[in-house]
This record gives sequence, C-alpha cells and structure tokens, in this order.
Amino acid sequence: MVAPSLTDAFANSTFYQLSGLAGLILFFILAGIREVRNNCPEGYLYLTVAVFLVIAHAVLLDNALSLSPQLPFLADLNVWLWLVVLLAPALIALFVIRAVVSFVTLEGHEGLVKLFFGITLLCFLYMIGVNWPADIRGMLTIVWVGLLFKTELAITD
Repeated sequence: MVAPSLTDAFANSTFYQLSGLAGLILFFILAGIREVRNNCPEGYLYLTVAVFLVIAHAVLLDNALSLSPQLPFLADLNVWLWLVVLLAPALIALFVIRAVVSFVTLEGHEGLVKLFFGITLLCFLYMIGVNWPADIRGMLTIVWVGLLFKTELAITD
C-alpha cells in the first residue's frame, strides 16, 4: 500500500481545516469582545486575528469548492449546509473544550452548562434531527452560537 502524498492528506482533511478555522474564528471573536469590554487593547488584536481567519476560511472554502469535486459534503454547499456541516461541529467542540477548561479551573457550574449545550446540539443535529431539513438544523446552530456568546460573555461576580 502506497502512503498518500501531502496533497492527498490535505485534500482529505479539508473538512477538519474548514471546521477548525470556523471554531477558531468564534473563539477569537469571543476573546476579542471580552478583552475590549475589559478595556484591554489586546482585544483588538484578537479581533484582527479573527478577521484574518475569516479570510483564510473563505480562501480555503473557495479553493475546496473549485478544485475538489470528490468531497461530497461540499457538493451543494449553501449557507444552511455551511452552518450544519462546518460550523456546528466546531461549535460543539468549542462548547466541550470550554467545559473542560471550566472544570479544570474549578468552575463546575459553568462547565456543566457548557457541556450541556454542546451535547444537546450534538444530539439535536446528528442524532434526533438527522432527517430534519438543513434550514431547521442551521437555525438551531445559529441559536447555539447565540448561547455560546451568552454563556461566554456573561458578567460574573
């Protein structure tokens, strides 16, 4: 068996790259907003990194759409499918990772809330709602993005 070339490895990992960039965009937007609210100038740097990642995501997505017809999840990509196929897995991972960080920093209540939202989105999109239309699943993803911002940017004493 011949080992795949570097281009084959990157072509097969396009989903992970696109979804990972979407998760990083959300993370840097959250970090930037949090720091700007606390009057820290680093927030503007985080927001600039988020803009760079948005551009990188757009370039990679355009490249994948034009050069990789063998990727079935990109065949009929629209906004709703982008939300479900690329943003939702990153959002679930972000909820779970932030829950683990909250557990490590001894903030168990916040960790449970974040873990609950992450697992609930996973169940809604990929277990219970697997046959739901893409627009309904996309709307759920938008609601969960709002919940992410609400839980992460909540002012605590």
